[in-house]
Amino acid sequence: MKEINEQEIIKTVKKGNTEAFGLLIEQYKESLYSFIFYSVKNEAAAQDIYQDTLVKALTKLKDYHEEGNFKAWLFTVARNNITDYFRANSKFASLPEDESADIFPAKENTEKDVISKISLDNILAKIEELPEKDKEIILLRQYLSFKEIAEVLNCPLGTALARLNRAIKKLQNSLGEEYAL
Repeated sequence: MKEINEQEIIKTVKKGNTEAFGLLIEQYKESLYSFIFYSVKNEAAAQDIYQDTLVKALTKLKDYHEEGNFKAWLFTVARNNITDYFRANSKFASLPEDESADIFPAKENTEKDVISKISLDNILAKIEELPEKDKEIILLRQYLSFKEIAEVLNCPLGTALARLNRAIKKLQNSLGEEYAL
């Protein structure tokens, strides 16, 4: 895919060419949707939050400063929408047991794949048991750099690194010796 100049596109969108916004979003749509879906674990809610995130990002783009990191800003908008979703529902959505496999692409069921899936399911289950702040930072790390995580969480880089380190240690302790480094 041809590399785009985000800052030029943002300026174009701010001048009224809202169709150019699609070019900006195109490179982040998969990771943004995955972040939202994994956070809420409900496909309908994830689609609604994703759409709401795009609408809010487009309408609030006028407030975005071009020298910032657009990806981190976009994930912050999504994070705020996820928080609003949980506040509005005040009861965490859960993923039905039979749909948990749909989070990751299907593979041929070789013995190695089955063992790998069991391990992955175990890790995902243990991540779910972590406090919300720890789950969030582990999830953010799947899509963002440390600098971007610090921007999304509105904290110093060192704080973001320390939070991720603590979350990983909690996860390792929860998983047991088999997963210790």
